[in-house]
Amino acid sequence: MERVADDAGVEPTRISFVAALRMICDEWLWCAIATPGAIPKHLRDLRASLRTLILPPRRSERRYPRAVKIKMSNYARKRRKGSR
Repeated sequence: MERVADDAGVEPTRISFVAALRMICDEWLWCAIATPGAIPKHLRDLRASLRTLILPPRRSERRYPRAVKIKMSNYARKRRKGSR
């Protein structure tokens, strides 16, 4: 993935990891039964197909910023007498 990203001129994190992992595992199985002379061709085809997995650039800002949700409780909160 790193070599494909270098060839494409993008960061390696811009390539879909899950899809690339599936392609690499599939190609690994095919190379196990292929003749040794066919392996370089398989690797060239794999790099070409991995280039299709380049993701678009991420947005710089989130549409909705992250926030911590408050846990709701069925019981009343225990407060000091003078606070209310």
